[in-house]
Amino acid sequence: MQIPALLLPTFFVLMFVVQLIHSIEELATGFHKKWFFFKMSFKFFLTFEVLHNLFWFAVLIFNQFPYRSYLMAFFIVLMFAQSLWHLAWWAMKKQYVPGLVTAIIHVMLFLAFYFQYVRI
Repeated sequence: MQIPALLLPTFFVLMFVVQLIHSIEELATGFHKKWFFFKMSFKFFLTFEVLHNLFWFAVLIFNQFPYRSYLMAFFIVLMFAQSLWHLAWWAMKKQYVPGLVTAIIHVMLFLAFYFQYVRI
């Protein structure tokens, strides 16, 4: 089943905007110091976030980006997966974790995308 022409780019843009806010939320609330897999310096985490978001911005603005529609779909699923991870982290800690607020928005957007897609 093919995704309708405007559904994928519309949700990609929405998810990307939330991702930018998500990055700010994580940077402002110390994700780099609290992530339980490993701690990292603020500079390292900031660099990662900038490069990560620049890549997805390039996918957004360059219509001829190789495999663009596949990457857009992958990004939507990736943001859903990382948001589920934030929710699981919150459930384990039983308190706010960096990125939780925007993770909830990502989940809601993914579900809206999914249900619009399966309705077609």
